Amino acid sequence: MAAPSNVSCDYAGHLHTNTLHWEGFSHLLWESLSLFLYTEPPQYDGVEYREEGVPRCRVKMTIPQHPFRSQWHPIEVDVVGYRLVDTIETAALEAIHIFCNQHPMEVVGYPIGLFPV
Repeated sequence: MAAPSNVSCDYAGHLHTNTLHWEGFSHLLWESLSLFLYTEPPQYDGVEYREEGVPRCRVKMTIPQHPFRSQWHPIEVDVVGYRLVDTIETAALEAIHIFCNQHPMEVVGYPIGLFPV
């Protein structure tokens, strides 16, 4: 069973979450990974900052190593955007594309396989 939903902030102002409480691409990603027997949800690390006076944010997301398919390596995504919530969703969508690209034969029979690679 997956870890409970959580959101926390560290001393450097980074938001850490597994987004289990959200709808959208991050939810679709976790539902799909669960079908492939992942036991831990992706982890998101987001930080907001200003660049030349413009509010920005960066989200780093990691899909962990598959628990028993050693050839399925972790997937890491790094996305820069303007709003944290939107950037988390963008990171999840990019991870869906990467996952589908890395495992085309495995995803073909599942809804996630409908995403273009």
